[in-house]
Order: sequence, then C-alpha cells, then structure tokens
Amino acid sequence: MADSAITTADQVSELVNAPMKVIDRLFGNYKAATTTDGGPNSREFNQTVQDHFQGLLSKPGAFELIPVFGHPGSHATKNKSGSLVRFRCMVQDPSYGEELHLSVAQLVNSATGETKQVFSHYTDADHVIEDGWEVDYGSPSNVFTERDVAYCVSIPGQNEWAQLGSSAAVLESALESLNIGEQSSGDLPLVDEKKYPLRGCEHLAALVKFHSPGRAPQVASTVDVVGIYELGHSPKEQGGSDASAQGRWPCIHAIFFCDITVDTLVPDLPRPIAGEHIGRRNMTLAHLGVVLGGDDLAAHYLLLHLLSKTVAVQDVKVGKFSLNLVGFPLSSKDQASAGTFALSSPATRWVSGMLAQLVPRCVEIPFELKTVNSSTFLPNAESGDLQAGVLQLAADTEIICDETCLHEGTLDERGLRNLQALQSVILDQTVTYVYPFQPINMATNLRVLVFSNGKSILENDCDLYLSESAAAFLASIHDESAASFMPLDPMHTEQIRQYLELARHMEFSVPTEVSNAISDEYAALRREAHEKGEKMMTQAELSLIVTVARLISISKGEAELSSASWKEAMELETRRNERNTLAKAARPATSADPSK
Repeated sequence: MADSAITTADQVSELVNAPMKVIDRLFGNYKAATTTDGGPNSREFNQTVQDHFQGLLSKPGAFELIPVFGHPGSHATKNKSGSLVRFRCMVQDPSYGEELHLSVAQLVNSATGETKQVFSHYTDADHVIEDGWEVDYGSPSNVFTERDVAYCVSIPGQNEWAQLGSSAAVLESALESLNIGEQSSGDLPLVDEKKYPLRGCEHLAALVKFHSPGRAPQVASTVDVVGIYELGHSPKEQGGSDASAQGRWPCIHAIFFCDITVDTLVPDLPRPIAGEHIGRRNMTLAHLGVVLGGDDLAAHYLLLHLLSKTVAVQDVKVGKFSLNLVGFPLSSKDQASAGTFALSSPATRWVSGMLAQLVPRCVEIPFELKTVNSSTFLPNAESGDLQAGVLQLAADTEIICDETCLHEGTLDERGLRNLQALQSVILDQTVTYVYPFQPINMATNLRVLVFSNGKSILENDCDLYLSESAAAFLASIHDESAASFMPLDPMHTEQIRQYLELARHMEFSVPTEVSNAISDEYAALRREAHEKGEKMMTQAELSLIVTVARLISISKGEAELSSASWKEAMELETRRNERNTLAKAARPATSADPSK
C-alpha cells in the first residue's frame, strides 16, 4: 500500500512538473502502435491523453497534489510555465476567440535533414522545439485543429471554504512537495477589470483553451479546469502593430474539466443515509434561529429560501423563492461600505457573514445610491468585447441586497436600469446580455435575499417581518458582539453545507393525486370565502403556498410533495400573514424612498 502511494506521488509529480514530457512519451507509444497510413489521429490521441491524466488523478489524494491557479491573494506567478495547474473558475466570455492550432508538427533538423513529429496540442511555447530543429510548415504530415478560447475568472462571490486550496498553506504545501515554487515565471499576469462582474474586487483570470471544439462550457458556467499553464498573448491582441506592447496573459490549455459538485465542495464527508435529513434539517433551523435572534418563523422561511432552485416544468419556471426579511435597523449615512460590494451595517453584515459559511457563493449588493448609480448590472458586448455586469453570476449564487443603507437622494437612469435588471432576476430568473444588434435574455438560477427596514422597493416572492425580539437583537449587533459569537463546530458546519447542496439539487415531483387534492382544496376555499363575502385566495397566493410546500418536502429529504407538507405550508403561510398584518399596523411599511 505504501509503495503504491509512493508510485502515485512520483507519477503525479512528473505530471505537475513536466506534463509535456509525459505527453511526448504517450505520443511515442501511440505512434508505435498506430498502423494507419494517414498518420496520427489528433482527436484520438487527445482522448488518450485525457484518459491517462484523469485515470491517474482519480486515485485518492492525487488531485489535491496539483498546484492551484487562481488562489485569491496570491499571483499566478506562483505557477511555473509549462506546469500542470487546476483552476476553479467561471466562464465569463466563452467566445473570446477561435484559434487554428498546429497540434501535430513535422520538424526538420536544419543540420542533418532528419525529420520527426511532435505533439504540440497543449502548448504555444517555443520550448517544445529543441535547438537545431524547426517546423516544416510545408509538410503534409502537419495536423491543424481548432480550439475555443474562453476568458475565465475566479468565481464571483466564491466563499473561501468553497475555493480550491482555500488555505494558503495548502498551496504552499503542494508547491513545496512538488519542488516547483522556486521556478515560477517572473511576469505578472494581466486581468481585465471590465470583464469581472464585481469591479474593484480582487480576482484572477486566465485564457482557457479548450481543445475539443463544441465541448467548451457555456457562459457563466462554473468548472474545475486541469491543464498546462503558460504565459501567452491574447488572440484579440495578436496581429497588432506593436508586438512589444502586447501583454502576456496567463493561459491554461485544458486537458480536461469537470463540473463542481457537492462531492468536490465537501469532499471528506460521507453522504447522509436515509432518515438523517430530518436531523440535518433541525440542526440547520436551530443555527439559523440563533443567527436571527431566536425567530423560529424567520428561520423556517430562510431555510426554504436557501433550498430554492429554479427548474423548468413543462416550460414553466417553478421553485424560485426570493425572500425579503423586514425589520433590520437602518444604517447611518456615516457607515460607508468597506468596498463597492460589501455591506456596511453590522446587522446585515452579521447575517450575511453567517450565510457565507453555509453556501458556496454569495454576492453582497448594498443599495447605496453611489453603488447603484455607478455600477453596471447587465453584461454588455456592444463594443465587440463582452464586458461583465454585476448580475453575470454563476448559478446558485446567493445575492444579498441591503436596503437599510438606501437614504434620500436621486436614483439616476442607470440606477433605475440596474434595479429593473435585478427585478427581472427575481421575477423571471433571466439576465439580459446586451449585444450590438439585439439583447439576449439568458436563463439563470440566482437566489435573491433582501434585508430592509420596511417592505422592499423590489417585488419579491415572499416578505416576512421579523419578530420584535429578532429586530431588537439585530439592532443590538455591533462588530464586537459579532466577533464573540461562537460558530458551529467544523463537523456540523460541513454537515449543513452538504445538506443544503444535496437537498437543493435533488430530483422532485408532484404526484397527480396530491396535485388534484390541492386543486380541490383551492376551489373549496374560494367557494367558502365567496359565500362569506371574504377575500378569496388568488392564483398567485396558491402558487406561493405550493412553492413553500415543495420546499418543505425537499427540506425533509422527500422526493415528492406530500399532503403533510402541504398542510404545514398552509400553517406557515397563515402565521406569516398574521405577523405581517400586525407589523404593518404597528410601524411604517416602506423603506426610504430614493426618489424623494
């Protein structure tokens, strides 16, 4: 067992330090075994390389030995050009360029006339050609292939625990064990600030080159990329008149990539067995209740919100559940944000910080007039280059909006467009990409949580006034008291993270008999209200209760909507409506109006 582990570590060390050497050896073996007259099949051998790397890196502990590219707070110069890296990223611009690439090159020795073939699929660097050799561009043995180039960035809002190598010590340890830390490139890689959704936030970017046309990930998708790192030039800069002025961009030649799953986010935790979901649910509710000052009803609705996910059922979007928690204290004007996308109020920062420990990604949007008026929320490609907007975010990102800092002032035209864009996300789960000839609405899957003092200026799926004790608790929060809060122990924290991820992505359906029973009860309730001269339940109210019932079933680990969850949803909604009615009568129901 120990000998096997040593062998794997040695093999991974070679993959990391000299991946092209490994590929050259595989290519030699492939050519020796190929008997076809047409020469090497680039696509076929490309699959051979992918299978070899994936097979070796699938062994226990092997993947973690690959140094991380894109670790926040460290520069990509940590990585040696020509080494293997892994990059957890979001595809910001999938059509950054297409390249015709010489993947199999015929070389000739200028002194002896000897010829040989090399596989240069995963590199643009000249170091693959030894001294005395040059490419015979006229040779019919050369093989050209196309590849897609995408501009990829650190995932916006990715919380530290969900990043690859979330601790700098992990990265340093990998570099030290693989002996590549002292051989890093001296060039500082570039980033394009206009292509990152959260302007002013630290991030890293790379041009990722996908060598399997048609298989490159889509815009705003998140992937773990494993590939060969080197510094190169942007395809949009090549051909310029002043080559010396062109920047050197970090490039990653993707050998393979994979989706980010719960098993990669919480890798060391066994999946819960049947019957454990209720325990995890109760643990999560108890924790959220503490965060919200003991408000059990608010904890229930916040849990349902965290479990929500938009899905298409017969071309109809269901499952979205934006939530407005009302009753947060107003922040004073002198509480300026630490950054454009950072909350300033101790109370909202407290709840947001606790949620950041549980969900992989969350983005804070303070509704300060300066931020709303100066930011660009929608992605825009009218200049020919796709510039990011604040709402160009990865699926399942938690957007936390703070209206408590919205004070009197003027909301200009851009600010209004930004709020309209956010409203479209809430109502339709779409983000508009502004292209030169016509805008394109892209489907998204973003959860929106709004903190406000009075009812939000945005229309949300659900609004809930906090209890008086919860509001008083949040009003008493200050940075010192927040620092004294005892968080969950690491094991329970990981269990909640896993519970939320698994529940959010489980398959779910509504049995016909339950659907029919709900329809019958809806008709009966409307008939009864009509006979009594009372307000009848609307279709929108019915839809909300069904969504709540659906999420209650999911929170229990149930794959189908149950009658018990429907009844519980009716009871929760009754409690919510009663509380809201009392709260509206006792205090103002609107936040500060920016138009005044």
